[in-house]
Amino acid sequence: MSSDAYKMQHFSATDIGKCIQAARKDKKVSQKELADRLNKSERTIQKYEAGEIDFSVSTIKEIANELDIPWQELLGIETPTISLVDRNDPDRYYKFDTLGDVINALFEITKIKDLSFGISNTKPPEDPNWTSSLTVDGKADAKYNTDLCLFMENWMNKLKLVQSQRMTEENFSDWKKEMIAYYSDSYFSNMSAQIMKEKREREGKKDISMKKIHIVKVDNEN
Repeated sequence: MSSDAYKMQHFSATDIGKCIQAARKDKKVSQKELADRLNKSERTIQKYEAGEIDFSVSTIKEIANELDIPWQELLGIETPTISLVDRNDPDRYYKFDTLGDVINALFEITKIKDLSFGISNTKPPEDPNWTSSLTVDGKADAKYNTDLCLFMENWMNKLKLVQSQRMTEENFSDWKKEMIAYYSDSYFSNMSAQIMKEKREREGKKDISMKKIHIVKVDNEN
């Protein structure tokens, strides 16, 4: 089972349907407009939002793409608010308009528990160079440090090929997409923990509801 499918099994069609409805309204998109974008009937969208149809991972991602939101939001999972380029852009990479965007991204990256970073700074007069760096120890205990170091080494080699004109920009762009797709299944631990927490909270609410029903039933019998 893929990690995406694993996450999906913790959410009911009703929960997902409510998230779809909330996201659609937030984007000011009508059911008919969303149906047209997805090449579905308006009745199908109504069934989605009512939780009458079970969802596949691909369906969730398709709906999220048309609403221009991270697909995890349709599971009720909060995601970092980093703006994306226009959804019609085939690359759909993260966009940075100011230095503040870059600094915000650095703050968010260093919060990740499955990666450990070192921060260093040198400047005169102690050192002739003025440099700042974010380093990753490939031998550290953090879950993905080794993977990130291997990727960085690979990235550096690809950049050298591009600079020496032994690799075209088009091929380099294709390689970047392949890397993003490859590592997109490497989820961080806090994502799994959040899923399990939300599942327990939903189950707790169901237990409370059932107890109330039971009490009412007993009272009626008396």
